[in-house]
Amino acid sequence: MDLAALRKPSRDNSVPLYSQIIEVLLGAIREGKLKPEDRLPTQEELTKHFGVSLAPVKQALAELEERGIITRRQGLGTFVRDTTPLREERILYTRIPWFTREMKERGITPSAQILALYIFRADEDPEAQQELQLSPEENIVCLKRLRLGDEEPMSVQTSHLAEKRVPGLAQRGLQPGESLTEVLAQEYRLEIAASQQRIIAAAADEETAGLLHVYTGSPLLLVQRTSYLKDGQPLEFLRDRRHPSWTFTVWLTRQ
Repeated sequence: MDLAALRKPSRDNSVPLYSQIIEVLLGAIREGKLKPEDRLPTQEELTKHFGVSLAPVKQALAELEERGIITRRQGLGTFVRDTTPLREERILYTRIPWFTREMKERGITPSAQILALYIFRADEDPEAQQELQLSPEENIVCLKRLRLGDEEPMSVQTSHLAEKRVPGLAQRGLQPGESLTEVLAQEYRLEIAASQQRIIAAAADEETAGLLHVYTGSPLLLVQRTSYLKDGQPLEFLRDRRHPSWTFTVWLTRQ
Protein backbone atom coordinates (compact mmCIF):
# COMPACT_ATOMS: atom_id res chain seq x y z
CA MET A 1 0.00 0.00 0.00
CA ASP A 2 0.98 3.65 -0.33
CA LEU A 3 2.43 4.72 3.02
CA ALA A 4 1.47 8.31 2.27
CA ALA A 5 -2.15 7.27 2.79
CA LEU A 6 -1.46 6.63 6.47
CA ARG A 7 -1.73 9.72 8.64
CA LYS A 8 1.03 10.20 11.19
CA PRO A 9 0.49 10.09 14.96
CA SER A 10 0.79 13.29 16.96
CA ARG A 11 3.11 13.63 19.94
CA ASP A 12 0.89 16.43 21.23
CA ASN A 13 -2.01 13.99 21.59
CA SER A 14 -2.61 12.55 25.07
CA VAL A 15 -3.39 9.17 23.48
CA PRO A 16 -0.28 6.91 23.47
CA LEU A 17 1.58 6.60 20.16
CA TYR A 18 0.90 2.88 19.83
CA SER A 19 -2.84 3.49 20.32
CA GLN A 20 -2.79 6.17 17.63
CA ILE A 21 -0.98 3.77 15.26
CA ILE A 22 -3.62 1.12 15.92
CA GLU A 23 -6.37 3.58 15.02
CA VAL A 24 -4.53 4.66 11.86
CA LEU A 25 -4.25 1.05 10.67
CA LEU A 26 -7.84 0.23 11.64
CA GLY A 27 -8.98 3.32 9.78
CA ALA A 28 -7.10 2.20 6.66
CA ILE A 29 -8.84 -1.16 6.90
CA ARG A 30 -12.29 0.38 7.35
CA GLU A 31 -11.75 2.75 4.44
CA GLY A 32 -10.58 -0.05 2.14
CA LYS A 33 -7.01 1.22 1.85
CA LEU A 34 -5.99 -2.07 3.45
CA LYS A 35 -8.04 -5.11 2.47
CA PRO A 36 -8.09 -8.71 3.74
CA GLU A 37 -4.95 -10.54 2.56
CA ASP A 38 -3.08 -7.27 1.90
CA ARG A 39 0.48 -7.32 3.22
CA LEU A 40 1.34 -4.56 5.68
CA PRO A 41 4.52 -2.50 5.34
CA THR A 42 7.40 -3.84 7.42
CA GLN A 43 7.98 -2.62 10.97
CA GLU A 44 10.97 -0.64 9.75
CA GLU A 45 8.94 1.03 7.00
CA LEU A 46 6.17 1.94 9.46
CA THR A 47 8.69 3.25 11.98
CA LYS A 48 10.29 5.50 9.38
CA HIS A 49 6.94 6.75 8.00
CA PHE A 50 5.40 7.46 11.42
CA GLY A 51 8.57 9.08 12.73
CA VAL A 52 8.55 7.03 15.93
CA SER A 53 10.77 4.42 17.57
CA LEU A 54 10.28 0.72 16.92
CA ALA A 55 8.61 0.07 20.28
CA PRO A 56 5.16 1.67 19.64
CA VAL A 57 4.97 0.08 16.17
CA LYS A 58 5.73 -3.38 17.60
CA GLN A 59 3.20 -2.87 20.40
CA ALA A 60 0.49 -1.75 17.96
CA LEU A 61 1.04 -4.72 15.65
CA ALA A 62 1.10 -7.14 18.57
CA GLU A 63 -2.27 -5.87 19.81
CA LEU A 64 -3.82 -6.02 16.34
CA GLU A 65 -2.58 -9.59 16.00
CA GLU A 66 -4.02 -10.50 19.41
CA ARG A 67 -7.39 -9.07 18.34
CA GLY A 68 -7.37 -11.16 15.17
CA ILE A 69 -7.12 -8.20 12.80
CA ILE A 70 -3.73 -9.11 11.34
CA THR A 71 -1.66 -12.31 11.12
CA ARG A 72 2.09 -12.91 10.79
CA ARG A 73 3.27 -15.49 8.26
CA GLN A 74 6.76 -16.85 8.67
CA GLY A 75 9.04 -15.57 5.93
CA LEU A 76 6.22 -13.73 4.14
CA GLY A 77 5.31 -10.78 6.36
CA THR A 78 2.24 -9.47 8.16
CA PHE A 79 -1.17 -9.57 6.49
CA VAL A 80 -4.65 -8.16 7.12
CA ARG A 81 -6.73 -11.04 8.42
CA ASP A 82 -10.12 -9.48 8.94
CA THR A 83 -11.84 -6.11 9.04
CA THR A 84 -12.98 -4.44 12.22
CA PRO A 85 -16.71 -4.95 12.82
CA LEU A 86 -18.98 -2.21 11.48
CA ARG A 87 -20.96 -2.08 14.73
CA GLU A 88 -18.23 -1.03 17.11
CA GLU A 89 -17.80 1.85 19.51
CA ARG A 90 -14.31 2.86 20.58
CA ILE A 91 -14.43 4.35 24.06
CA LEU A 92 -11.75 6.90 24.96
CA TYR A 93 -12.00 8.37 28.43
CA THR A 94 -11.29 11.81 26.93
CA ARG A 95 -13.92 11.62 24.16
CA ILE A 96 -17.70 11.71 24.36
CA PRO A 97 -19.42 9.36 21.86
CA TRP A 98 -21.19 11.01 18.92
CA PHE A 99 -22.78 8.64 16.40
CA THR A 100 -22.56 10.93 13.35
CA ARG A 101 -18.89 11.80 13.90
CA GLU A 102 -17.86 8.22 14.75
CA MET A 103 -19.44 6.83 11.59
CA LYS A 104 -18.00 9.50 9.29
CA GLU A 105 -14.51 8.97 10.70
CA ARG A 106 -14.73 5.31 9.68
CA GLY A 107 -15.88 6.10 6.17
CA ILE A 108 -19.41 4.92 6.98
CA THR A 109 -22.43 6.95 5.88
CA PRO A 110 -24.64 7.67 8.93
CA SER A 111 -28.38 8.12 8.58
CA ALA A 112 -31.49 7.90 10.70
CA GLN A 113 -35.19 7.23 10.53
CA ILE A 114 -37.31 9.37 12.84
CA LEU A 115 -39.66 6.99 14.64
CA ALA A 116 -41.27 9.42 17.09
CA LEU A 117 -40.95 12.96 18.43
CA TYR A 118 -43.31 14.00 21.19
CA ILE A 119 -43.68 15.62 24.63
CA PHE A 120 -44.77 13.92 27.85
CA ARG A 121 -44.90 14.68 31.58
CA ALA A 122 -41.74 13.80 33.48
CA ASP A 123 -43.54 11.63 36.03
CA GLU A 124 -44.54 9.23 33.24
CA ASP A 125 -40.91 8.08 33.11
CA PRO A 126 -39.42 8.24 36.64
CA GLU A 127 -35.95 7.19 35.49
CA ALA A 128 -35.73 9.94 32.86
CA GLN A 129 -37.19 12.42 35.36
CA GLN A 130 -34.49 11.55 37.88
CA GLU A 131 -31.62 11.66 35.36
CA LEU A 132 -32.75 15.05 34.03
CA GLN A 133 -33.39 16.34 37.57
CA LEU A 134 -36.93 17.49 36.79
CA SER A 135 -40.03 17.94 38.92
CA PRO A 136 -42.98 15.59 38.17
CA GLU A 137 -45.05 18.25 36.38
CA GLU A 138 -42.30 19.38 34.00
CA ASN A 139 -42.23 18.16 30.40
CA ILE A 140 -39.76 15.98 28.53
CA VAL A 141 -39.12 16.02 24.77
CA CYS A 142 -38.66 12.47 23.51
CA LEU A 143 -36.92 11.72 20.19
CA LYS A 144 -36.83 8.11 19.03
CA ARG A 145 -34.67 7.20 16.01
CA LEU A 146 -33.41 4.16 14.15
CA ARG A 147 -29.72 4.78 13.53
CA LEU A 148 -28.13 3.27 10.42
CA GLY A 149 -24.62 2.93 9.02
CA ASP A 150 -24.35 2.38 5.29
CA GLU A 151 -28.11 1.66 5.37
CA GLU A 152 -27.67 -1.17 7.91
CA PRO A 153 -29.73 -0.88 11.14
CA MET A 154 -27.38 -0.42 14.07
CA SER A 155 -29.38 0.82 17.04
CA VAL A 156 -32.65 2.27 18.28
CA GLN A 157 -31.92 5.49 20.16
CA THR A 158 -34.38 7.28 22.41
CA SER A 159 -33.26 10.74 23.55
CA HIS A 160 -34.91 12.58 26.44
CA LEU A 161 -34.43 16.32 26.97
CA ALA A 162 -36.07 18.79 29.33
CA GLU A 163 -38.54 20.84 27.26
CA LYS A 164 -37.53 24.02 29.09
CA ARG A 165 -34.03 23.70 27.62
CA VAL A 166 -35.16 23.05 24.03
CA PRO A 167 -38.40 25.02 23.56
CA GLY A 168 -39.98 24.42 20.17
CA LEU A 169 -37.85 21.39 19.29
CA ALA A 170 -40.84 19.05 19.10
CA GLN A 171 -42.63 21.46 16.77
CA ARG A 172 -39.49 22.12 14.72
CA GLY A 173 -38.87 18.45 14.13
CA LEU A 174 -35.67 16.84 12.99
CA GLN A 175 -34.80 15.77 9.46
CA PRO A 176 -33.37 12.26 8.87
CA GLY A 177 -29.96 13.68 7.92
CA GLU A 178 -29.75 16.18 10.78
CA SER A 179 -27.57 15.69 13.83
CA LEU A 180 -29.29 16.37 17.15
CA THR A 181 -25.91 17.33 18.63
CA GLU A 182 -25.42 20.00 15.96
CA VAL A 183 -28.97 21.33 16.33
CA LEU A 184 -28.51 21.68 20.09
CA ALA A 185 -25.19 23.48 19.61
CA GLN A 186 -26.18 25.78 16.74
CA GLU A 187 -29.78 26.64 17.58
CA TYR A 188 -29.88 26.33 21.37
CA ARG A 189 -26.22 27.05 22.24
CA LEU A 190 -26.13 23.84 24.27
CA GLU A 191 -22.96 21.79 24.16
CA ILE A 192 -22.25 18.61 26.07
CA ALA A 193 -19.25 18.86 28.39
CA ALA A 194 -19.35 15.45 30.10
CA SER A 195 -21.26 12.18 29.96
CA GLN A 196 -21.79 9.13 32.12
CA GLN A 197 -22.47 5.91 30.24
CA ARG A 198 -23.81 2.59 31.50
CA ILE A 199 -23.91 -0.61 29.43
CA ILE A 200 -26.55 -3.19 30.37
CA ALA A 201 -27.58 -6.57 28.97
CA ALA A 202 -31.13 -6.52 27.55
CA ALA A 203 -33.45 -8.50 25.28
CA ALA A 204 -35.11 -7.25 22.10
CA ASP A 205 -38.83 -6.63 22.39
CA GLU A 206 -41.01 -7.18 19.34
CA GLU A 207 -40.74 -3.60 18.05
CA THR A 208 -36.97 -3.33 18.50
CA ALA A 209 -36.42 -6.78 16.98
CA GLY A 210 -38.32 -5.76 13.86
CA LEU A 211 -36.33 -2.55 13.47
CA LEU A 212 -32.93 -4.23 13.96
CA HIS A 213 -33.84 -7.31 11.91
CA VAL A 214 -33.29 -9.80 14.74
CA TYR A 215 -35.50 -12.27 16.57
CA THR A 216 -37.68 -11.17 19.49
CA GLY A 217 -35.76 -11.94 22.66
CA SER A 218 -32.36 -11.62 20.99
CA PRO A 219 -29.66 -10.29 23.33
CA LEU A 220 -28.97 -6.58 22.97
CA LEU A 221 -26.69 -4.06 24.62
CA LEU A 222 -28.68 -1.29 26.27
CA VAL A 223 -26.55 1.83 26.58
CA GLN A 224 -27.85 4.46 28.98
CA ARG A 225 -26.02 7.77 28.79
CA THR A 226 -26.64 10.97 30.72
CA SER A 227 -24.90 14.04 29.28
CA TYR A 228 -24.19 17.25 31.14
CA LEU A 229 -23.50 20.90 30.35
CA LYS A 230 -20.44 22.78 31.60
CA ASP A 231 -22.36 23.95 34.67
CA GLY A 232 -23.11 20.35 35.64
CA GLN A 233 -26.77 20.46 34.68
CA PRO A 234 -28.09 17.40 32.79
CA LEU A 235 -28.97 17.99 29.14
CA GLU A 236 -29.88 14.58 27.70
CA PHE A 237 -30.77 11.12 28.94
CA LEU A 238 -30.31 8.52 26.21
CA ARG A 239 -31.48 4.94 25.92
CA ASP A 240 -29.66 3.25 23.07
CA ARG A 241 -30.56 -0.34 22.16
CA ARG A 242 -27.70 -1.77 20.09
CA HIS A 243 -27.76 -4.54 17.49
CA PRO A 244 -26.52 -7.89 18.95
CA SER A 245 -23.34 -7.75 16.84
CA TRP A 246 -22.25 -4.41 18.34
CA THR A 247 -18.91 -4.43 20.17
CA PHE A 248 -17.12 -1.99 22.44
CA THR A 249 -13.40 -1.28 22.48
CA VAL A 250 -12.13 0.61 25.52
CA TRP A 251 -8.77 2.39 25.51
CA LEU A 252 -7.20 2.84 28.94
CA THR A 253 -4.05 4.75 29.81
CA ARG A 254 -1.77 4.48 32.82
CA GLN A 255 -1.67 7.61 34.95
